[in-house]
Amino acid sequence: MKTKKPFLNMDERNRQIAYQVIAIMYFITILSMQGVLLYRQFALGQSIHDFEDFAIILTINSLFLISALLYFGAIPIQRIKITNILLFYAAIIVLGSLFTYVKYNVFQHQGLSWEQLIDKFIIIVVISGLIVLFWVILSVLGKRKIDNELED
Repeated sequence: MKTKKPFLNMDERNRQIAYQVIAIMYFITILSMQGVLLYRQFALGQSIHDFEDFAIILTINSLFLISALLYFGAIPIQRIKITNILLFYAAIIVLGSLFTYVKYNVFQHQGLSWEQLIDKFIIIVVISGLIVLFWVILSVLGKRKIDNELED
């Protein structure tokens, strides 16, 4: 009796190359989707309500991608240093604040009052903090998982 070969029967090296190609194409797709969203919002002047579902899917997908890469060790983190985490968190806050300021004061020409800017800044700080905390927890859990697998 003839044994069936599984579909796309690849050795470990070919499988690793396929995974790298898939990861690169996935990353390019996410960047392209982000570019389309920015183009639709700023160049075409569409309301966020016109593509809100698309933006939500892209955001959740990006967060899960980074989370999975951290947990499964694709982003190698030997030791998490508090200073690096804080610098990364500060960079996210600065970029988010700049993006928000430019969005409302340059592209939409509506201008925000000082109180509105502070409210948006608080939202950026809280959401960014939760995301960074989630990523730190996943990277710690992933490191433990990998260490346990290496011990076995």
